[in-house]
Amino acid sequence: MILINEKSPRWGRIVACKSGRPTLSDDADRALFAESAGTCLLCNTTLFPKDPKRKRSIPIAERAHIIAHSDDGPRADATVSQKLRDAPSNIILLCPTCHTKVDKAPEGYPTEDLLKAKKNRAQAISQIGGTSSFSSRAEARRAVERLLMRNRIAFRENGPDPETGAVASREQAEAWTDCVLREIVPNNRLVEAIVDVNAELTAPGEKETAELLRQHTNALERKHQGEPVIAPAPRFPQDTVELFAGGV
Repeated sequence: MILINEKSPRWGRIVACKSGRPTLSDDADRALFAESAGTCLLCNTTLFPKDPKRKRSIPIAERAHIIAHSDDGPRADATVSQKLRDAPSNIILLCPTCHTKVDKAPEGYPTEDLLKAKKNRAQAISQIGGTSSFSSRAEARRAVERLLMRNRIAFRENGPDPETGAVASREQAEAWTDCVLREIVPNNRLVEAIVDVNAELTAPGEKETAELLRQHTNALERKHQGEPVIAPAPRFPQDTVELFAGGV
């Protein structure tokens, strides 16, 4: 049963059904998938896993509300209009497992955290979308060095004690988490993207280094989003600092 069917000046037609499952306009839905890069917002697993038997992918994406569609749903907020609850800005793409977790245990996934994660993902994908194709390893090297330098400065200014891993206060811990999600994770994603886009310039082993960086970054992002990380978490691959160094 259709509950509402209205026009939004920004997104066009937005439809929500009585069950609370969001139904967006085609344009808004495409934008949502582009913003997510086809992966779950929380665990980063692909939303289009391959089915070897049928030799094609299986779409498993689930559109989830941040603020609940109904007044008694997870993260409900009666002060938010129905129109805004069903707007694309309040919808995220999750895998079935994460969708179940965020709705069954909403206290562990507050509205502010999900909105921040959505914003950070969109910013990171926007940056990656502008990744350059370089004409030489030296150019790629300079780009990687700038990103790693930004991360070193961010760690030095906001990170925990490099020897003990301790933070001085809860406020510092919160500031560090914000820095990781806003600065370090997106910068790591850009380094990964530079390797992907400039694969023809890579030396033996550099693609593997980029994959190890991807695994480290996924775990880092999950940790600072409050997700459990199976120990031991992948460490930062030190070979990252040598990406595109020297000739081939």
